[in-house]
Amino acid sequence: MFWADQIAEKLKERKLPLERVDDMKTPSGKIHVGALRGVIIHDLIFRALVDAGVKAKYTYVFDDHDPMDALPATLSAEKFGKYLGFPLNTIPSPKPGFASFAEFYALEFKEVFNKLGAKPEIIWTSHLYKSGKMDQGIKKCLDNASRIRKIYKKIAGADLASDWYPFNVICQNCGKVGTTKVYNWDGKKVSYKCLPDYVKWAQGCGFEGKISPFGGTGKLPWKVEWAVKWQAIGVTVEGAGKDHMSRGGSHDIASAVCQQVLNYPVPYPLAYEWFLVGGAKMSTSRGVGVSAQEISEILPPEILRFLMVRTNFRQAINFDPGGETIPDLFDEYDRCGKEFFEKGKEGDFGRIFELSQINSKKPEKPVAVRFCQIAQWVQMPNMRQKIEKDPLLAKRAKYGKIWLERFAPDEEKFEVKEELPRAVGKLTPSQRQLLVKIANELDKKWEAEKFQNTIYQWGKELGLTSAQTFQAIYLSLLGKDHGPKAAWLILSLDKEFIKKRFKQQ
Repeated sequence: MFWADQIAEKLKERKLPLERVDDMKTPSGKIHVGALRGVIIHDLIFRALVDAGVKAKYTYVFDDHDPMDALPATLSAEKFGKYLGFPLNTIPSPKPGFASFAEFYALEFKEVFNKLGAKPEIIWTSHLYKSGKMDQGIKKCLDNASRIRKIYKKIAGADLASDWYPFNVICQNCGKVGTTKVYNWDGKKVSYKCLPDYVKWAQGCGFEGKISPFGGTGKLPWKVEWAVKWQAIGVTVEGAGKDHMSRGGSHDIASAVCQQVLNYPVPYPLAYEWFLVGGAKMSTSRGVGVSAQEISEILPPEILRFLMVRTNFRQAINFDPGGETIPDLFDEYDRCGKEFFEKGKEGDFGRIFELSQINSKKPEKPVAVRFCQIAQWVQMPNMRQKIEKDPLLAKRAKYGKIWLERFAPDEEKFEVKEELPRAVGKLTPSQRQLLVKIANELDKKWEAEKFQNTIYQWGKELGLTSAQTFQAIYLSLLGKDHGPKAAWLILSLDKEFIKKRFKQQ
């Protein structure tokens, strides 16, 4: 049974009136592809719950109330450096047409995961605070500040001062939230200072004030906030990357706050592995790695989704678009599709194919032609018509071109030379004789597979090995000793051009 279905069956036993699956992300810059893994993992659990007959909802929280704590590498320090420490939802967008910095990056990411078929209800943390939905949790946490300090000490070994409170005010003077320290709570208002040296990445203004912590005037530190959001939203299922779920980490603290302070059951957890690109972990705030948008431009939605669906959440995905990775990915998708159409979704491969679809429509049958062959066809002048006749081939051809231009090894690329290549000087008399034979037989009506076998037989009759036979063709047309299937290449080109070239040796 597929892993998401196993989890759904386990959750079904709880018989909750509603399973609310949730995921979260801080839109502190261009969101990297690694964050997509969390979106898809939670979407798979949501879909599996629905398929199991469980009432479920899927929400996605954009933490736009967090402070900017690092400047994305793509942005001007002169223009945006002054906003370090400000809530992300109060910082202007890098491009016009968006309400804030946070909205710009969040909606860019949302567009990508929507295309992948994940369409959770979007929740903005700033709205949770401003609407008052966090107020009850804020009060409980401030009332139990001493207990929360003990939780930090016991779980993470952190010694917090006796005047530390789990809240950061948005400074009434400078507007920063990352530089303020609350030092007192009287049950109605918090007293705070905006400290110049509280954090290394932003400078406070020195203001001191008193304000109610309710209605969006500040925020909880995120490990505490995580627990309060679970309660405010009603989350029952939420996983996170393994770094957050490690012993003594963020999830342990949030869980303790959830149980000991809020008296709310900890959502069903799952720790998932990272999505690496070329072996590197990525950072949204620092602009390190490949963005979700960039990856979505080199793979169609169902293939990008498949990349994450096929891998168990406990296993890391290390995606390196170079070499044969992309062709192998397309071919594996097609193999799973073949099993789906032959045997249905009962086996894991069929179920993986089904869950890789971006909507509930009947899936398209997989392409019968391997990706590398399509990539060869797009380099053959006369194959364009064959490709354009088939919408599925045309779609694959688009991504075949992208792969050739950006990631394919040199041996996969070829170009028919307009002039006779110098490399023909390497040809033996028998190879030259073969080329003339091919030219003389070209006017016959040939089917590619039969023509390929016939060329091999002609070469054999001339005492040539298989390699020598086809190298003669490649050297004559491409100027190198390797290339696509020779018969397909020859039949894709103008007959008169081939005749002239093969008799020109």
